[in-house]
Amino acid sequence: MTRQPPQTIIIGAGIGGLAAALALLRAGHRVRVIEQSTSLGEVGAGLSITPNASKALAYLGLADQLARIGSTPTAGSLRHYRTGEDLVNLPQDGSRQRYGYPLYHVHRADLHQILLSAVTVLDVDSIVTSEEFLSLKEEQDRVSIFCKSGRSEQADYVVGADGIHSRVREQLFGPDQPNFTGYVAWRGLIPGGHVSPDLLDPPLCMTLGPRRMLMRYPLRRGALINFVAIAKRDVWMEEGWSVPSTLAELATEFAEFEPRVVDLLTRTPPDRLYKWGLFDRDPLPSWTRGRVTLLGDAAHAMPPFTGQGAVMALEDAAVLGRAAQVCGADAVFLKRYENERIGRVTDALAMSRARADLYFGDEPAEQVKALIAGMMELRTLYDYDAGAVRFEVL
Repeated sequence: MTRQPPQTIIIGAGIGGLAAALALLRAGHRVRVIEQSTSLGEVGAGLSITPNASKALAYLGLADQLARIGSTPTAGSLRHYRTGEDLVNLPQDGSRQRYGYPLYHVHRADLHQILLSAVTVLDVDSIVTSEEFLSLKEEQDRVSIFCKSGRSEQADYVVGADGIHSRVREQLFGPDQPNFTGYVAWRGLIPGGHVSPDLLDPPLCMTLGPRRMLMRYPLRRGALINFVAIAKRDVWMEEGWSVPSTLAELATEFAEFEPRVVDLLTRTPPDRLYKWGLFDRDPLPSWTRGRVTLLGDAAHAMPPFTGQGAVMALEDAAVLGRAAQVCGADAVFLKRYENERIGRVTDALAMSRARADLYFGDEPAEQVKALIAGMMELRTLYDYDAGAVRFEVL
């Protein structure tokens, strides 16, 4: 009798969950993705896809699609918040020549869509929406999951890709609370046609002020302008970690910034402006228990100061797929995945935490020094190729 391929249930259909689904489908697993939202579509704004993430997406078969949806930054600058002076001019990114892939900027929704399309091409019925995961139970060689609706399913393995507030993580390791980092971010999208060219010269710009920073860059070949504006705050008082904001609140926070910044911010459509409290979690010594593991923010949520949160989730997915490919139906593939990933993501979290206070000091000149050093340190992550990780064949 022919043995059925292993089946894996993935909790969460965000970028990490869909990337994991694609990786496991390509490795021969049967996959079911459980998502509590009624419809699929990533919210948010821009993402930096650094070369290490591009390699993971290439392993997943999405290199051409990434090039289609991505914008590559040309020249950039680091700018003084009050005078508007260019403190440092950044040359065109040379990542393609050095690492094989350029640095891309993408809209989260576009990345989510190419992952979703690739998953449904391999299995059109793999994703189930409107199902809120509640609990799981492992028995011998199977894991059962239970949803709020009363739905239950069994599989050989479960992957928790359900974000920073992961219920799978809580099931495995008990309740804990994410840490407020002391920073708040406003993210907005502005139609490119609403912005005059002088406000976008150069295309990539970081404006630095005391305890604040604003970064902007084009998406979709300039059809949209993405910005993220970050400020230091003592507490996060809002209900929820992501909430709508107002132009008045944003303008007040950045009122001291030079006129081009203020002008740009006032052009944000009110329905495209959100405020995030920036949270992370302390690293876990292990995130696998039996036939259940974690991936992405569920395992290692980190602040965005190195732009590696989604990147690490994509790497996770590629390594998980590689481990499944090598180990077949053997449960050891979950530990091999974890063993390969846990040191790297813990280091990336430490790197991001260490940079926060340096980037948000009181003097723009010191911020510039910290950012240049941070950019150099970040490049030490770019050589990693998640799709080429080698595991000993059993």
